[in-house]
Amino acid sequence: MSLDAQYSPEEIIAKLQAHPKFGATIKPITKFQSVIISSDLEPAVVIAGAGSGKTETMSNRVLYLVANGFVTPDQILGLTFTRKAAGELSVRVRKRLRQLSALPEFKHITSSTTSVTTYHSYAAKLLSEHAIRYGIDADAEPLGEAAIWQIASDVVRNWSDDSYRNQSAVSTVIKDLLGLSKLMLEHQVKAADIQMIGEEILRKLAPLVGARNEEVRSVERAMLQRASLLPMVDAFMQRRKSAGEFSFDDQMSLAADIAENFADVGVLERGKYKVVLLDEYQDTSQSQVRMLSSLFGGGHPVMAVGDPSQAIYTWRGASAGTMASFTKYFPKVDSQQGALHFTLPTTFRND
Repeated sequence: MSLDAQYSPEEIIAKLQAHPKFGATIKPITKFQSVIISSDLEPAVVIAGAGSGKTETMSNRVLYLVANGFVTPDQILGLTFTRKAAGELSVRVRKRLRQLSALPEFKHITSSTTSVTTYHSYAAKLLSEHAIRYGIDADAEPLGEAAIWQIASDVVRNWSDDSYRNQSAVSTVIKDLLGLSKLMLEHQVKAADIQMIGEEILRKLAPLVGARNEEVRSVERAMLQRASLLPMVDAFMQRRKSAGEFSFDDQMSLAADIAENFADVGVLERGKYKVVLLDEYQDTSQSQVRMLSSLFGGGHPVMAVGDPSQAIYTWRGASAGTMASFTKYFPKVDSQQGALHFTLPTTFRND
């Protein structure tokens, strides 16, 4: 959607700077920020490194859209990773909106409330609202790490299958069990798929094992250990499922499943949130991307902000390629012709 705005970002900033009480606290914007702030209501990705002014840019994007009447504050959803970051962005946006409403031209803006929260909190809310679809107690709380570890420990210590072969310490097996189950959940992979791929790899390695290549033998041992762990992983997952117990990782995956399998949930969420801002997008996991693309794909105004060189959550499914694959999950529709990629190249601390 191309925007026909009454006020440009520069004009809004100038009006705020002219206010006698808080004008001196309003910082100017760069031409790079202005282009992003005033971009069309279409899917877009912003590459923004540390110190590039991304928080101020996102806040001014909200200000621009509200000032021009394109959305109301409560129609904007902002997601980030930590409660601290969500709190800081929320405070920044509310402060800017209150300052905007102090100007005569914008006194009609009476609300400064936007929905800024963490990815996990949003997933928890989505799951709670639609838990009945999966027969889950809406009031159930995810198990903590200690409780999940205890369940895994019980499964490992009471395992009686003679076919299991692993010389590692019990604590290592528990750790491997939790790690493998988390990866399988995150990437939506079944034990049978891993078993099949593992067998294929072992078949290809078989002619090389006799060459006494330690590297090959090491890979073979790892594949055999993983294969022997799969029945245990299945038992671990089945035990929690039958007891209605789930972890924070399960919570995100279940929210993604609901978003994927029930189209009306997406209709509801898109109706509530006309604009979506995704912070630190490079650190989103596979489940988070599944959930968000199912809810807000297909041309909805989603702006993802991040830095592919700073992906820090690769251990739980995030990837430096997440930014590059944005168009796969949030494609434009035929009528959308605005820019897709933006960059905030200037490094300065104005956040």
